[in-house]
Amino acid sequence: MKLFARYSSFIYLKYFFIIFISLIGFYVVIDTLTNLKNLPSSANLQLIYVSLTALISVNYILPISLVLALIVTMINLIRSNELVSFYALGVSKNRLIMPIFTIALAISFGYIGLCFTQFAYAKERQESLEDFQSFERFTNWIFLRFENKFIYIDKLFGDKQSAKDIKIFDMNGSQILSQIIAKEGSYKDNIWILKDNTIITLPQDIKLGGSGFEIKNLDEIVALNNFRPRIIESIKNSDNLYSIGDAIDAIRTFKNENINITKIKSTLYSMIFFPLFAPFMILILYYYMPLTGRFASLAIASFISIFVSLCLWGVLFLLVRISINGAIAAEFGIILPIVILMLFAGYKVYKHR
Repeated sequence: MKLFARYSSFIYLKYFFIIFISLIGFYVVIDTLTNLKNLPSSANLQLIYVSLTALISVNYILPISLVLALIVTMINLIRSNELVSFYALGVSKNRLIMPIFTIALAISFGYIGLCFTQFAYAKERQESLEDFQSFERFTNWIFLRFENKFIYIDKLFGDKQSAKDIKIFDMNGSQILSQIIAKEGSYKDNIWILKDNTIITLPQDIKLGGSGFEIKNLDEIVALNNFRPRIIESIKNSDNLYSIGDAIDAIRTFKNENINITKIKSTLYSMIFFPLFAPFMILILYYYMPLTGRFASLAIASFISIFVSLCLWGVLFLLVRISINGAIAAEFGIILPIVILMLFAGYKVYKHR
């Protein structure tokens, strides 16, 4: 790596971590003070709550921290005349910004990778501490359709991958063929193992004097292949919390089940595309920065850059929320703005080649 690239990368990373950690600390303090009455009584749980709050803040703070770090980096390079010195030495605009852009892009992809993990459910863990003073959580009263079956689950424990009081209605169109009533079930090796079952089979030809329904009791049966507990919970999830993998699985599972998957698609797109706002915004802002402080006010330049960045970040965040609520299609509210930013950033790079 060239000396100028190492130098600019070091300065950018330094300011990024300063801004990132400062904003996380500010978010944690405000959130903790706001929810002080709801904090668990245990000191250990309070520490876990603060840690989870810090993880939640990453979703909001990371993109804007990357952009603000670029603004601070450029203002300091301009004020010290280092930027114009780089240009005087023959370093082109594109070559100077590429190391910073690469770092921002790598951090954004790293965040997207985190969204494949349990990091995506930090808010759910935090709320469980507020409501129940522990990590114990369950979902009540789930009723949905899967593979031409209507399924009712009284209590679903997502972390334990188990459920209680399960009823499965096997359907043929609008006609009920049979019903399975299980006291409990567990999900293992992509299948549900139901225990203490009562199976009621209805006759297909109902007539006077014909055979009635049959009742059988079985200790254990296997049902519902690839019907993951997390996918079941996603339908009842009012906070739209999914990891990328779970969101993809939920879309595949429910796309043919007459279930509205708009919120799941919007959440998936927001986790994949919204973080890319930062690296493309960095490119755009960079090409509008003044060359030297002698011909432009750095205070005004920094104010305009921060103002535009915050406004655009807020608009994109608003579009994400509107898309999740179903007011507009996720493709137009989430993907299209990022594509426009990418094309405009590419145009600026091409123009200064």
